[in-house]
Amino acid sequence: MIALFAGLALLVSAAVAAVVLREHRRTALVFASLVVAGCAMAIVPAIGVLASGHAVHVAFHYNLPGGDWVFGIDPLSAVFLVALFSVGSVAAVYGTGYMALGRTAAWPCHAVFALELAALALVLSAQAVVPFMAAWELMAIGSLLLILTEYRVAEARRAGLIYIVATHVGTLALFALFALLARTGNDWSFRALATAATSPDGADYRNAVLGLSLVAFGIKAGLFPLHFWLPPAHAAAPSHVSALLSGVVIKIGIYGLLRVITLLGGAPAWWGWCVLAIGLGSAVLGVLWALAQHDIKRLLAYHSVENIGIILMGLGAGALGAAYGHPLVATLGYAAALLHTLNHALFKSLLFLGAGTVYRITGTRNLEQLGGLARAVPLTWLGFLVGSIAIIGVPPLNGFVSEWLVFQALFRAGHANDALRLAILVMPGLALAGGLALACFAKVGGVVFLGTPRAPRELTKSPQLGTLEIAPLALAGACAFIGLLPFVVLPAMLGAGAFVAGIQLPSVEARATATMVGGTAITIAAITLSLLALAIWFISRGLRRNAPVRLSQTWSCGYAAVTARMQYTASSFAAPLVDLFGRLSGVRVHKGASVFHSEPVDLVLDRAVSPWWNVIVRLALRLRPLQQGRLSRYLVYVIGTVVALLTYLVVRAGGVPK
Repeated sequence: MIALFAGLALLVSAAVAAVVLREHRRTALVFASLVVAGCAMAIVPAIGVLASGHAVHVAFHYNLPGGDWVFGIDPLSAVFLVALFSVGSVAAVYGTGYMALGRTAAWPCHAVFALELAALALVLSAQAVVPFMAAWELMAIGSLLLILTEYRVAEARRAGLIYIVATHVGTLALFALFALLARTGNDWSFRALATAATSPDGADYRNAVLGLSLVAFGIKAGLFPLHFWLPPAHAAAPSHVSALLSGVVIKIGIYGLLRVITLLGGAPAWWGWCVLAIGLGSAVLGVLWALAQHDIKRLLAYHSVENIGIILMGLGAGALGAAYGHPLVATLGYAAALLHTLNHALFKSLLFLGAGTVYRITGTRNLEQLGGLARAVPLTWLGFLVGSIAIIGVPPLNGFVSEWLVFQALFRAGHANDALRLAILVMPGLALAGGLALACFAKVGGVVFLGTPRAPRELTKSPQLGTLEIAPLALAGACAFIGLLPFVVLPAMLGAGAFVAGIQLPSVEARATATMVGGTAITIAAITLSLLALAIWFISRGLRRNAPVRLSQTWSCGYAAVTARMQYTASSFAAPLVDLFGRLSGVRVHKGASVFHSEPVDLVLDRAVSPWWNVIVRLALRLRPLQQGRLSRYLVYVIGTVVALLTYLVVRAGGVPK
């Protein structure tokens, strides 16, 4: 734990350095160095816990509010800490170059970014209610400030408003959740809450706690239909902040759900079925709505909803396996959820950083105006290609490993002799999400990086582009490492999954590891085919280099002059698939004599949340005169309220005592 707190001290020092140095030419170097050093130091105990499987903790006994403030790292929190410090260090380095190319002052963003990393680490290491809630609120405020980095833009202000309302609704649910858990506990440490929750007296409120957890942590995770804050926030924030939001911040919701399971000693079957169904809806609808997007960052944000759905499928399978007494399914399901959490943090951050580079050199996020960038930023194209292959779950990268583990958990569930077998019915939905993701990233990669620019645009050239291109390659290397050597990380994930399930890993480890044999064979086959294709490409390239060149005019499809605007647009590429889903795709089409334009809308935010919000605003405006009266009127309000409360107490007590 000493290394963790030392690392957090370095992160706070990075924030202080950014504030003190401000616009100094060495600010970026000092800030990035301190953040990388802090993350490198703090990740060591997390890796140690994953390797050994033994938790560590420390308690502060100083008559603090809520009892002792306990911090610790167990296998569950260690997985999320590894994701946090891996993504945070790379995003911080990238952010120095990204902010240098913008018009907004960089030092406030740098300072808040470092403090946000520290707050996230405290949330993940807190083992008592009060420090957890304090760190949770710091995390929420830090996220808001980072989203509002470009506060002069109306889009950022609207995204910040939606985020802060949504996140504090979740916080209220979190207060209620801990209030129920602390009813019978001796103190507010997680260990005491777990003891109280597993006692006979705790059975009365277990279902309420689990229901509140879906609201409190579901909003943070961005699961459907509580995802509506996520696309605006990810699109408005700077790209390295979007990488942190998508890679880590929304995963705190997943951490919270898993932590509640450990506190309650498991979850009933109804909760597992709910999580599985929500995961299916999030995965399919998230990727469908991503396919309809024109904004590259909003597209990636909806893919976060999709991947949260995949994580929830693994979590639901694990909860059901534990509820129905199938320890292997429970271990595989929870391990799949944790591994996909780590993998998604890596490849989604890589994709957001690539999208940020595209935005910085072109000045637009609109897919319809992009094209031909592979030659201008080849390393960004390479990193984006790696991230795209990983996110669609194709071997030999890390996305395939965790999605294969989800499939295996569902396959094992299908072999059960009880109601658990019905869990296999979500597998077609998972396969559908993978197919739509393939189409979506074929669209993005082809439209943005291949072909020719669809609109005349002068690309920005700066020495800072080197940082923007090179830094994300570290994440690409991590994706390849896990994909090529899954046996290095799989034991740790299985151990963490067994920890959440509350079972002994040795009892299922051999069978759980055996499930990856088929995946390893597929990976080897994919590597072989990739190397063969690469060899054929090099050979054909050498032959073409020595062959005589023959020039001829190609058929122009009947057009006298072919222009770049005749290329497929992102909308036209996706239209055949999007049209299959009709209104569910959320596409609004504008037709006219001289125009045909499609516009994606969020069915939850634009059709449900915003109308109800407008009703609340109109009601609040009607009640505003109550705040604009005289003092005598306010006294009447107070007296009336006191009389009403006294009347309630008398009625509840059974009448006036004689």
